[in-house]
Amino acid sequence: MSISNRPLRGDRRREVVLSGAALVDVRPWSEARSVLAVVSPGAAAGHVDLAAWLRAHRARADAWLLEHRALLFRGFGIDAPGRFAEVVASASDGDPLDALGDESTPRAEAGAKRVYSSTSYPQHQTIDMHNEGAYCFTWPRKIFFCCITAPGGRGETPICDVRRVLARIPLEIQARFEARGVRYVRNFNAGVGLTWQQAFYTDDRGKVEAYCKAHAIEVEWLDGDRLRTVAVRPAIQRHPITGERLWFNHAAFFHLAAREADVQQALVSNYGEDGLPFQTFYGDGSPIDPADVRVILDAYNAERILFPWARGDVLLLDNMTVAHGREPFEGARSVVVALSEPQSVS
Repeated sequence: MSISNRPLRGDRRREVVLSGAALVDVRPWSEARSVLAVVSPGAAAGHVDLAAWLRAHRARADAWLLEHRALLFRGFGIDAPGRFAEVVASASDGDPLDALGDESTPRAEAGAKRVYSSTSYPQHQTIDMHNEGAYCFTWPRKIFFCCITAPGGRGETPICDVRRVLARIPLEIQARFEARGVRYVRNFNAGVGLTWQQAFYTDDRGKVEAYCKAHAIEVEWLDGDRLRTVAVRPAIQRHPITGERLWFNHAAFFHLAAREADVQQALVSNYGEDGLPFQTFYGDGSPIDPADVRVILDAYNAERILFPWARGDVLLLDNMTVAHGREPFEGARSVVVALSEPQSVS
């Protein structure tokens, strides 16, 4: 079951850190999970410049991230994309990343360089749990979210620890995926999903082919200016610092069986089994049992943690350990995103 406990006052694991004249209060969101800690100015701290604090105490922040894998910075008033960009730069090695390419959903810069709008998706629908870029050759180790405008209702960004997801997946399913990997097949068709021009940020076929060659993606041009791509990736990755096994893939997220029955029927009717916008297989091309997809989705859902967004919140995730999604929402909602510290298939 998902949990949505509020932070615990007076928790024995609470830590208070002196940063010059500023007190920073750190405490776990819930006793039920080690993942997610809340970082906020202490009661006597007054205003704390979060970007400056992170520059001065980066090693401590990284240690907290490694311990909890998710940090919610609350009460620092990061309510504009430019201020968010400063926080991202202060908490990252190297510059924030450009959009990944081979995008699956629209993404545009949102008020600051390399700060992007969150996924554009109908607000009454749920976005399933996933790790950013897990289907790509290169992905970010860190992903940041910032709440510019809190939703009128719901609209949470649920998170879950994929180490715990992996532990819930039966060993025989794990073994098949670990041995074979995941094959991602995408068909870029007019009228559903992104066009290849949108996904690769170019209308030059040569640039698309060069990108795909560099990222181990097979390319097939079809009639009607359509494109099919195929990529095979590992299903389980190792954490670059701890070496932990992580369930890190989009095998269920992109599989037809993850859609509602009427959506499945409409997609197959309109595009056929070979023309689906997204579909996943084992790396050797054999089909993934829809029942196994359901088991994987259930494992994600069982581990979800929910918290309500507040204006000015910044959420930092170890993207390889912590998956995220999006709940349906009411009213306006503006959450922007930034990526940093690239990792690649070894």
